[in-house]
Amino acid sequence: MQRALGGGFAPPLGGHFRFTWPVWKMKAELAFILYTVVGVRAADKTITMEVSIWGTRGSYPVARAEMLRYGGNTTCAAVRVGDTHIVLDAGTGLRGLGDALLNQPDPPRHILLLITHTHWDHIIGFPFFTPLFEPHTRLEIYGLQRTQASLRTTIANALSDPLLPLGFEDLRADLHFHEINGDGTFALGQDVLVRTAQVNHPYRALGYRIESAHGVLCFIPDTGPFHTVLFGDERVAWNGTPANSSADLQALDQMRNDVVRLAADADWLIYDAQFTDEQYLRFPHWGHSSYSQALEIAEEASVRNLLFFHHDPHRTDADLDREVAVHQGRTTSVRVHGAYEGMRLSRERPL
Repeated sequence: MQRALGGGFAPPLGGHFRFTWPVWKMKAELAFILYTVVGVRAADKTITMEVSIWGTRGSYPVARAEMLRYGGNTTCAAVRVGDTHIVLDAGTGLRGLGDALLNQPDPPRHILLLITHTHWDHIIGFPFFTPLFEPHTRLEIYGLQRTQASLRTTIANALSDPLLPLGFEDLRADLHFHEINGDGTFALGQDVLVRTAQVNHPYRALGYRIESAHGVLCFIPDTGPFHTVLFGDERVAWNGTPANSSADLQALDQMRNDVVRLAADADWLIYDAQFTDEQYLRFPHWGHSSYSQALEIAEEASVRNLLFFHHDPHRTDADLDREVAVHQGRTTSVRVHGAYEGMRLSRERPL
């Protein structure tokens, strides 16, 4: 099964709708969307939003003693709101998450996987996700709609000979694929609203906003800043000349505005901070942000907590401690943290 989600609200059972982005920062509009359109329930004190971090590293996994505290697995996070189980990205951290889910007294039968993009470090854990081999698992997989290949085909190709002695025919879970066409809004269950926006990364990528009455998480693990280079569906060969056409500059400005809106007033913003400022100047064509660029977005969006993420595979625990401390000292409006494996987030346990 495969369906596309358009640029506005798409109902859970499919179809193509395209609305303009609502003025959702206005409280009246937000209440209308949450409680009237998608039927999100009023706050239930027995339900919480619980976020857990399973992989924080960018590019490729690492296993060195001086990196164990922040972790060496590539990007993966989990969100639970009541009976709704959401997974963000399928890096190597997904393997441990899968084991943990199956070890629960009552393992979830319905899992929602939101993929920001299909670069290797974000999908390499997929074939090792143990719920895939459980016949009672229904796995809904969301990702960006592309012209080159469908989301299903892209994932299937990663599970094929000679790359892996495993194919879709070996998976016992019930898989359903849903493609997102850039900016969109859709409901997951009765308690969660998901918003998406395109971010500035090679071959395009998505950022996700997971919101409910119990918390708001914004997840943007891979994006460059919104100047210098505009990324699309082709490889960018850096020649030292920043973007200067009016069309490119306008597209970058619009993308930045969309990202700030996506993150606005979030409890937690998990954001790409692979580079130092000096590194970014050398590698602007890689499509990643620096610590200071992440903080700039967080401050403009008025988020409560910024979590540096997608750590450079060469960055040690001591290096990350220093960067977090430096940037904590540069702001009074945002609490700054370095995301680490095993981290737990909820409103009931403030950082």
